[in-house]
Formats: sequence, C-alpha cells, structure tokens
Amino acid sequence: SSSIDFLRLEMISEILSVLVVAEWSYQTWGEKVLPITNREVDFTTWEWVDLHSGTYFSEVVSYLRGLLDKEGTLLDDEGKEKCKNAFNRAIQLEEDFFDMAYAN
Repeated sequence: SSSIDFLRLEMISEILSVLVVAEWSYQTWGEKVLPITNREVDFTTWEWVDLHSGTYFSEVVSYLRGLLDKEGTLLDDEGKEKCKNAFNRAIQLEEDFFDMAYAN
C-alpha cells in the first residue's frame, strides 16, 4: 500500500510514531531550505518552510518525540513492534515523497 491506514492504528503510540516521522522530517527539510527560500517569489513555499522551521516548531517536534518516548516506556513487546512498524512505514512514505519531489 502507498499510504498508512490511520483507522487501523490502535494506540496513541502508533499515531505518535507516524507524527514524529512526519514532523521531524518536515523540520529537517524546512531548516535546510530556510536560508535559500525566496520570500518574494514563492509565498506558498516560504509559508510552508517558515511554519516548519525555527524555535517554536523545534519545540513542537521535541514535545512529540518526548510523548512518544514516554509512551514507549508503557508498551509491551507487541505494542513496541506495532510502533516500530508504523514508524518504519512512515519513514518509507516520506522517503518516497521526497524522492518523487526531487526527481522532477
């Protein structure tokens, strides 16, 4: 499948696994392109980059990571495996997205 079926994610920890991957990768990309984003030519891109970079967004990502870490201490082996699978699937989807975006 080319997506994550959020209706099948059973635990908040699985949802956090996906959110951490998405938001952390967006932050990494946003910080990387922030210095070269042209605010005058491409407002949509600039707005997206501005949203996903800086101190505030870094704190949001840290908060999500902290929540996931805390949830991880409460999980049994099966729960940890479900989180790992959701996390790895989200990573693959993000990689596929960026590969496609940079291929064009």
